Amino acid sequence: WHIQILISVWDVGGQDKIRPLWRHYFQNTQGLIFVIDSNDRERIAEAEQELQSMLREDELRDAILLIFANKQDLPNAMTAAELTDKLGLHSLRNRQWYIQSTCATQGQGLYEGLDWLSNQLSKK
Repeated sequence: WHIQILISVWDVGGQDKIRPLWRHYFQNTQGLIFVIDSNDRERIAEAEQELQSMLREDELRDAILLIFANKQDLPNAMTAAELTDKLGLHSLRNRQWYIQSTCATQGQGLYEGLDWLSNQLSKK
């Protein structure tokens, strides 16, 4: 028994200037993948603010959240548990979320995260 899902991906980037444009991609969004640079401790508060701001958007209220905690291969990278705390994920109510440690350059953790997301989407 295998369920097929179609995933459309938008890489909207994180630059300040284009963040106001993000909301144009929110319509009909069922799942959100938020990629974090686990090594960037200086900007984690900014990432938390942007994530929480997005999650308050009406069109994302039912979206399932997958967070890729990327760059786990770097020695100073924050762990998934540390990022869960710093991103305020435990305070999220009425939202399915999952944080997956990844190293995109080596392909580690990507399939596991996408498997979780597709399994959650297939239940909707």
